[in-house]
Amino acid sequence: MTGTGSDQASLARRLRIAVLRCERLPRFVTWEIPDVESLFDDDHRLLDAFAERGVDAEPVAWSSAEVDWNAYDAVVIRSTWDYVDHLPQFLETVAAIERSSALLLNPEGAVRWNADKHYLDDLDRLGVPIVPLVRGTPRTGARLSADISESGWDELVVKPAVGVGGSGVVRTTAATLQQALDAFPPDAEVMVQPFADAILDEGELSFIFIGGSLSHVLRKRPAIGDFRAHGIYGGTIEVSDVADSDVAEVQAMLTRLPYDLLYARVDVVRVHGRLAVLELELIEPMLYFGLAPGSAARFAEATLLRFERRTRPAR
Repeated sequence: MTGTGSDQASLARRLRIAVLRCERLPRFVTWEIPDVESLFDDDHRLLDAFAERGVDAEPVAWSSAEVDWNAYDAVVIRSTWDYVDHLPQFLETVAAIERSSALLLNPEGAVRWNADKHYLDDLDRLGVPIVPLVRGTPRTGARLSADISESGWDELVVKPAVGVGGSGVVRTTAATLQQALDAFPPDAEVMVQPFADAILDEGELSFIFIGGSLSHVLRKRPAIGDFRAHGIYGGTIEVSDVADSDVAEVQAMLTRLPYDLLYARVDVVRVHGRLAVLELELIEPMLYFGLAPGSAARFAEATLLRFERRTRPAR
């Protein structure tokens, strides 16, 4: 933060921040999780980091009724994973926060854009490399199969247009695509992508940006026999060093976005020697503060800087 230490302390003392989380886990989590609260480790570490700075921060379920958002100076979206089950309601809540006097982080425009995987089409138009995809529904399976045959893809991944944590994602082949599609509702929009083999060896890389700067990089690999590089499915996650050229490549991707972001997680995989975006997470990504010492503090500091910048008198 800029300014003197006394100025920062004065600012922090008057701040009240809501850290948004979910009231319950999303419906796709149907297995028993012995320690559910451990999933919210990022939130706990962030609340502690705010407390260390004299900030009055508290967890608030985004779906809580009759919350006065004007009572908060800032609202930080974090573990709101069940929004996929109630997307219209979630977006209404986001809009209500944006209309209030509270500073919403990340901003409403970025949240609405990122809530549906059509954002990948926009990234492609902006010149950001993405893993190729085609869109359709189970009813348009014949057209999808024709497009995939033309592309020459064999190993495939099918994903719902709205989802978190790998929910509803299936791996299949060009020959068995229609059977995979039949597991979705007939008119549900899905996207089909070629399976990136690099996920199984190099792994998926997640670049965590806080306040516009790289905080840490995670390498995620799926469990043996699985293909989803996510901890809830038994995958491994570790902080990793990467080449400076990879960092520069991902930073260049973010500079193309028209949003002022507090945080972003860019999930990429190498395709034909080049990093390509699998997912861009601007709403509720797990940032794994526990694996990267100091990252929760950086997040708290970046939040206070955003608020200071918002309230600083114009010169």
